[in-house]
Amino acid sequence: MTTSGRVSLVFALIACSRLAAAQQTAADTEEIDDPKVARRLGTRIWWGTSPPPPAPAPRPAAVPNATVAATASTAPAPTAADVDGGLPTLARTAQPPLTAGASEWVAPRLKLAYRHFNFVQIGASSSINGAVASEPFNSVGIDVYPLTSLVRVGLSSQYGWQSGNFVSNGDYFAAQSVSLGVQYLEAGRFVPFAEAFGGVGYMRRLQFDRTVPTLYWQLGVDVGTEVYFARTGYISLAIGYLRPVNGFARVQQFETVFVDTWSFKLGIGI
Repeated sequence: MTTSGRVSLVFALIACSRLAAAQQTAADTEEIDDPKVARRLGTRIWWGTSPPPPAPAPRPAAVPNATVAATASTAPAPTAADVDGGLPTLARTAQPPLTAGASEWVAPRLKLAYRHFNFVQIGASSSINGAVASEPFNSVGIDVYPLTSLVRVGLSSQYGWQSGNFVSNGDYFAAQSVSLGVQYLEAGRFVPFAEAFGGVGYMRRLQFDRTVPTLYWQLGVDVGTEVYFARTGYISLAIGYLRPVNGFARVQQFETVFVDTWSFKLGIGI
């Protein structure tokens, strides 16, 4: 072989090696489209050279601030079934904590009460100046409140007797009253109230060892407070103005006696 032939053979071999290297590089960077061929070939093993680095991910285009604000303002509100860690969660409305006040104490519904007040005697006066003699009375009653909120309505059944005496040798009465008032339930243990009441009933007068049946009615105003010692238990204290009236028939005419007096009322209730 001549020298020129040898040179031509060398150049041909160099060209073939470069072509083979280029084809191998192209084959290494290309993905196998056929999944069956990919499963048969398995994982590629690189000999001598490291695999080509992966192509960098495209950078997202810059979004103007105005576009971001508009997108945030128009984004839909989260629904009740939000996803937290891949699991659906239910939204719950937060409840405010209970505060000491009306929600902690039950409004007055029932009360057992005691009242003390002064009335007058009937018949001949034993005083020097002819003034009517005073006659103190005690009474007990059961007060029921069918309506009890800011406004309260009460029904009271009462029995009263002459102080120092009882049924056998003194005066007594039985009456039914209705009250209407207001109360403040937001002061915790203390429930201040004011109410007006009126009632009517029967009164037995004892005069010269003789029983005189008479009519009894009363009008009054109480102002006081109920102090709670438990959620459904309280003590009631009130001072009031009272006008008890006693009406009776005398010598073919109807007469009345009355007095304006202060009263004190003490009760316990639920």
